[in-house]
Amino acid sequence: MEETGGEEKMKAGKSMAPALIAAHPDGSCVVVAVGAALRIFNLSKEKPVQVQDDTLPAGHGDVIRAVAFDLHNSLFASVGDDKLVKLWDATAWTCIKTVRLSKKASAVTFSHDSAWLLVADKFGIVYVFSTVRHDAIHKPVLILAHCCSIITGLCCSPDGKYIVTSDRDFKIRVTKFPENPLTGAHDIHTYCLGHTNFVACVAFIGFQGLLISGGGDATLRLWEYETGALLDTFDTTDEAGVSGQSQGTRAVVAVAVSSCNTYVGTILERFEGVLLFACDMVERQLSLLQKVLWSENAPPTSLSFDSGGNLWLVSGAAETVEMGDEFVTPEALAVAQVQAQGIAMAAVTHVQVVRDCVLLGGTSVPGGELLLHTLQGHQAGVQDVTAATEAAELAMKNLLSKRQYTAEQREHRKRMRNDKVVSLAS
Repeated sequence: MEETGGEEKMKAGKSMAPALIAAHPDGSCVVVAVGAALRIFNLSKEKPVQVQDDTLPAGHGDVIRAVAFDLHNSLFASVGDDKLVKLWDATAWTCIKTVRLSKKASAVTFSHDSAWLLVADKFGIVYVFSTVRHDAIHKPVLILAHCCSIITGLCCSPDGKYIVTSDRDFKIRVTKFPENPLTGAHDIHTYCLGHTNFVACVAFIGFQGLLISGGGDATLRLWEYETGALLDTFDTTDEAGVSGQSQGTRAVVAVAVSSCNTYVGTILERFEGVLLFACDMVERQLSLLQKVLWSENAPPTSLSFDSGGNLWLVSGAAETVEMGDEFVTPEALAVAQVQAQGIAMAAVTHVQVVRDCVLLGGTSVPGGELLLHTLQGHQAGVQDVTAATEAAELAMKNLLSKRQYTAEQREHRKRMRNDKVVSLAS
């Protein structure tokens, strides 16, 4: 089979980051983050939206890794590999403030009252800062940490009592939200333990005291987060069509909960579709509602429900610029930013919508062809999008999966470390 451009990039060892999608809580607009760019379509006005960023540095200089709307529908946040946190006015779509972290960001969320923005980095630290435009504190403040374990999920409970964080080391931690976040969150309430591989995603289910999580063990788990009790476990292996251990499992890489808090959408690694679950609030258990397959052979990379119950899906990825942690000049940063924006402009995604368990197509999608043109970018073959998506999934799985060593390898590594100690001592 003839190689596509996407396959060539993957073979060349390019690092890729998945495309993300976020529907505005009130259903007024949809945002796709691909590479260093935000593509926004206003559904109420039926037209594309251009962001305005007068902060410094203007725009992202590398791929965006996480995005979030606040619950009060007026704020939006984007964070990425350029170590920048950007807070946006989600009505005018202007950047309110830009804050720089010391490490690359991995997750972002707002407090229940929208007064605070919490950002996690790949070193396992969660920072907090005020969402007030002209507050006196311009630097993020450490609020909690996970001891050098990459934080994969971050969310604040709807009642405002807790911060939930998940990490690469199979843990879900429930921390009490402090009265003054700037003094730190020191009170760990409980842990939700049970995943046997990395936890990739977490989300709350309304005000019912329930939390949903998914991870590298291919399971979707339902928790009572105040007690840490595991209520239900759904193994997605059979639903993903994996037959035999030789093919391995497919990680649950993303979850989303509908505004009515009764439906859960789930994305599996290398699975060309989405699994829809119903959550029984009385019995506190999950049941598979529908398996919706894509019309294209391209696994989705992100999903989001809007207020009308539509489930928005996106597939695609973009190359990272990878400036590294070394000191760089302002001129080098400017060149990298131009490069990142060029990559983002050329990146192609596919957008789909599921309504009432049915996949909408073409002009049936809210916003029609204009929305698709805005969010998807230039036209390209499905193979290009698929290859880029698979490369992004592989990069993320390599980052989150802990390397497994045999007993012989462990002994060799131990011997090598001891030899180094002896040589240094002599």
